[in-house]
Amino acid sequence: MRLLTRYILRQNLYLLLLICGIGLGVYVFIELFDRLDDFLEAGVGAGSIAAYFFYRVPFILAQIFPAVFLVALMVQLGLMLRNRELLALEACSVSPGNVARSVLWYALALCLAQFVFSEVLGVSGHKAAERIWSEEVRNRQVATRKLSDVWFREGSRIVHMGTLTPAARKGSDLTVYVLGENDSGRVAEVIKAKRFSVTAEGWVLSDSTIVVPDTFVTRAADSLKLDLATDVASFLVIDPKTKLESLPLWQLGREIRRLQDSGSNIERLQTAWHMKLAYAGSVLVMALIALAAISVFGSLYVIIPVGLVTTFCYYGLFVLCASAGEKGLVPPALAAWAANAVFAALAGARLALGRSFHLG
Repeated sequence: MRLLTRYILRQNLYLLLLICGIGLGVYVFIELFDRLDDFLEAGVGAGSIAAYFFYRVPFILAQIFPAVFLVALMVQLGLMLRNRELLALEACSVSPGNVARSVLWYALALCLAQFVFSEVLGVSGHKAAERIWSEEVRNRQVATRKLSDVWFREGSRIVHMGTLTPAARKGSDLTVYVLGENDSGRVAEVIKAKRFSVTAEGWVLSDSTIVVPDTFVTRAADSLKLDLATDVASFLVIDPKTKLESLPLWQLGREIRRLQDSGSNIERLQTAWHMKLAYAGSVLVMALIALAAISVFGSLYVIIPVGLVTTFCYYGLFVLCASAGEKGLVPPALAAWAANAVFAALAGARLALGRSFHLG
């Protein structure tokens, strides 16, 4: 590792830890006052409250890290600019490109670290915190959670469930539309049941009725068994109320592959999958933004406000594009990576001019 890279890394890590601690403290302070009334109303003990915020810390750190890194890098480069360190480097034949490469390699390493941290500690911590919030505060245990108006397709059957308790693998108001041969869109049979349960051997329907639309023949059956293989317990994963950030990347990928052939709407899951990668890549984009800002502005007191405004603009575009991707307005990959591409292109174009930092 070059001397310049070690110097940048050492100085930045100090500022990164300092600003990260400040940001984390502010975030926890705001959330504590936002949820304190709920904790007190539910009679939750101090130990559970402390455990909730302890588990939340990794997730919070993963969320604020790109913005924290941008501020830390801008402060560092701004101080180097004010102390004429960048000018001294150029006087010693160290070009702005060498400085930029050291920063970008460092940022790339942080991209990988942020991704691993968020997908391991961040996801597991978020799940534990949500469990405390749901079970001890909101009293919404997974074992009793119910979903309503659930649709899916398996083979030639389109299934609609009025209500479903995934953990118990039971539900009510089931309707199964059996399509005709060659998937022509013609409904050959309509099977209705007041209650149903899912077993390893198949689905067991109670108080069921079978209707043949072509002949208007209707027959009733007290008990009926269907050879459906879908495990409804996995529907907790795609519950619209489930926070997608609580699912690791590999679990999202597995659910997307499983649902791709069922006719389900997977744009939301695909967008979330790409967003996890794009958000980790935003650390590298923040490094480009900081380097571009240093090449334009020469005052530390201007660089930091510009960096904060740019961060808000980035997150605004990131959320806007993500919402469009979840609604199917744009392809999921484009929606997740659009903000990174726009800001990286603007910052990269500025850096390509090759202007000296000390002339900003």
